[in-house]
Amino acid sequence: MKAIGISYKNAPLSVRERVSFDTRKRAAIRSALGSSVVICTCNRTELYFTDADTGKAAALLTEPPGIGNITEYLRVYEDAGALRHLFRVTCGIDSMILGEDEILRQVKEAYAEASAAGSTDFELNTAFQTAMTCAKRIKTETLLSKTPVSAATIAANEAAKLGDNVNILMIGASGKIGSSTLKNLLPRPNVHITQTARAHSAGTVQYDGVRTVPYDSRYDFADSADCMISATSSPHFTLTKERLSAALHTKKPRLLIDLAVPPDIERAVTGIEGVRLIGIDDLGELARRNNELKMSAAEQAELIINEELDELQKKLVFHKFLPRLDKAREAVSRLTFDEMIYKLRDGLDSGQFAAVLDVMRGLE
Repeated sequence: MKAIGISYKNAPLSVRERVSFDTRKRAAIRSALGSSVVICTCNRTELYFTDADTGKAAALLTEPPGIGNITEYLRVYEDAGALRHLFRVTCGIDSMILGEDEILRQVKEAYAEASAAGSTDFELNTAFQTAMTCAKRIKTETLLSKTPVSAATIAANEAAKLGDNVNILMIGASGKIGSSTLKNLLPRPNVHITQTARAHSAGTVQYDGVRTVPYDSRYDFADSADCMISATSSPHFTLTKERLSAALHTKKPRLLIDLAVPPDIERAVTGIEGVRLIGIDDLGELARRNNELKMSAAEQAELIINEELDELQKKLVFHKFLPRLDKAREAVSRLTFDEMIYKLRDGLDSGQFAAVLDVMRGLE
């Protein structure tokens, strides 16, 4: 298996948003690559594949109009390195917010999308299924996710810290991150939430105590808001400097939180007096202290990953060997036991040969 992509570790948001592919584009990439899975989140876009070469995969990432030259940001993983990277991503070890829960759901959805489209083979199926099982084991056996921290929970924490009586305008509450943020806000007694809903949207959930207003009227409720959170998949800004500036009449500090990629909120809003903007990349610094507390659990998680990876690689190696099993059995039958032992000794390094002899001792 091979993997190629970009992530928050080496590419700024302005680059990542260029490769935030929709369903149609992900399908086109899989069709061109053959057996493959495409993971797209706000913090990474990665292709996992078994048939194509990395040059072709890189071209598929960089060829769409408007992408520009992003070659310097690409990272390539092959064979055991690709498997380990997949495990670390799925388990939240490679996340901006260490041990976050959201990435496991995103990997599951990316794999399910590829599998339903017939884009996966034995190696991808086995690798992704094992990685997801490993992630669940880490959740059970370590403290890495015992206190879930995600972009949604950090956003909710930042909003709730604003005071004793916080008015929040939530744009995009029907989406995955938006709904998660809203659910994190609901139990907090000091917040009052207004959510927007598009006229044609059927995904908006009505919650007790949450006022729902039309999306097109969002600026009418901006002045009373202490915090505005936006998490949509819209290709256009949900809040612009020009319209927001015209809508704000009361002078007071306001926090704007942008959880979308590409961004929902025009960066220029920071030019409005009293407005502070937090974006996806800013959450990384807010999560730094949480990550430090989780480092011990992360070390335990890496040990579990090593165990699961070893088992996975044995499965994959044996699967590739299966077509030759009958011929190998026939060849071995022509050898005496001593001849086979000496052939193994000559063909293996000292560690491998010692492992074979240990297995044989266990048969005594």
